[in-house]
Amino acid sequence: ESLGNAPRHGVSPGSGGAAYAKINQDRGVAHWPYNGSHNEALFCVFDGHGRNGEKVSEFCVKAIPAALQEVGAELRADPPAVLHQTVIEVDKKVLKKGGGSFANMCGTTSTIVYVQGSTCWVACSGDSRAVMGYVERGSVKARDLSVDMKPDAPGEKERILAAGGEVSVGRGNGPSRVWCDGRVGLAMSRSIGDGECKKYGVIADPQIRKFDIDVDRGDRFIICASDGVWEFISSKEACQIVAKESASASKACASLVQAAAQRWKKVEGNYRDDITAIVVRLPFIQPDADEPPKTLDQVGVSGSVSGRLSGHIDLDGGVYINLGETGLEQIAEGRLSTAGAGGGGGGDASDFAKRRLSVAAKPADDDDWENGSSGDDLEVEVEMPAPAA
Repeated sequence: ESLGNAPRHGVSPGSGGAAYAKINQDRGVAHWPYNGSHNEALFCVFDGHGRNGEKVSEFCVKAIPAALQEVGAELRADPPAVLHQTVIEVDKKVLKKGGGSFANMCGTTSTIVYVQGSTCWVACSGDSRAVMGYVERGSVKARDLSVDMKPDAPGEKERILAAGGEVSVGRGNGPSRVWCDGRVGLAMSRSIGDGECKKYGVIADPQIRKFDIDVDRGDRFIICASDGVWEFISSKEACQIVAKESASASKACASLVQAAAQRWKKVEGNYRDDITAIVVRLPFIQPDADEPPKTLDQVGVSGSVSGRLSGHIDLDGGVYINLGETGLEQIAEGRLSTAGAGGGGGGDASDFAKRRLSVAAKPADDDDWENGSSGDDLEVEVEMPAPAA
C-alpha cells in the first residue's frame, strides 16, 4: 500500500522501577483526496508538550486541515501564503481559548506536508520533521524537507534574545532551550500555543520550503514524524529502515517506530517520548480526471502490519492518528530496562525531564484547563492578504 502510519505512546518512570504509559500528546492526519481533488494530499504531525499539550495538538489536527480547505482555491494558487496565514490564525485561536488559559503553558509542534501534483510544500513550526527518501547510484539517501526549529539556531537565537528571552546551548543529552522569565524552558523556537513563551521570542510562523517530487530522479517516499523518531535516529537511518520494506508503507512505518522505541529503551530505560510517523510511498498521487472517487481501501491506506488502520477514519476522508488518545495503564515491572541500561549514557531516571521533555519546568500552580469545546471552536477564519496590485 502507499500510505502507512504507526503510533507508539510514551512511558514515564514510576516508583519502585515501574513504568507508566503517559498521556499520548502526538496527533497526526493523512488526507487524500484533499481539497476536493485527487491531485492534492495533506499529511500533518503535531507533537503536544507541557501539561495538557495533547489538547492543543488535538485541536490543531482538526482545525488546520479544515481551515486550509475553507480557502482551497487560494491554497492551490499560493500554497506558501495560505499555509503561513493558516498556522498564524490557528495559533491566535488557540491562544484565545479559555480566556488565554488553554495554551498559556503548553503547546504543540506543527509540521504540514501539502502535495499538489509533483510538488510539495512543507510548513514547519517546531521539531517534528519531514524527510524525503531517495535512491542515488543504488544507495538510499535522505533529503530533509524541514529544518528543526531550535532556540540556538542562527536567526532563532537572535530573535529570542531581542525579545528578552534567554537561550541555553544544548550539551550532551540535553537540548537547547529558550528560557522565558527564568520559569519555562522550551526546547524549540517555534510552536503553536505556548502563550507565555510568545512574550519572549517564540513564534508560530512556520518555515516553508518547496520541493519537486521526481520519481525518475529516484524519489521513493516521504516520512513525516514527531521527534520521538528523530531523537535517536538520523534522517538517513530512518530512510534506510523504511526502504527495506519496499512493498508496504505500513510495514515500513511500523519498523521505523519499533526501531525508535528500541533506541529509547536502550538509552533512557523507563522513559520514552511519544512516537508517531507517517510514511508515504511515491508516486502517491496519480490523478485521472475521469476516475471516480476512491475509497480508502482502494487507495491502499493502512496503519498497521495486519492491514487495519491504527488511526480513526473520519467522514471527511482523513485518517486521524491518536485522536482522543489518553495513554494506557501501568506497565508491568520488568517490561522495560532500568534507565541507562545498554550503556547509552541515559543517566539517573530522576533527571529525564531535564534531558528529554520539550518543556523542562512550569509553575507549581499550573492548574488543569477546561477540556470542553464546541464545534464552533474548530472554525478558524483565515484572512488572506490582498493580492498585489
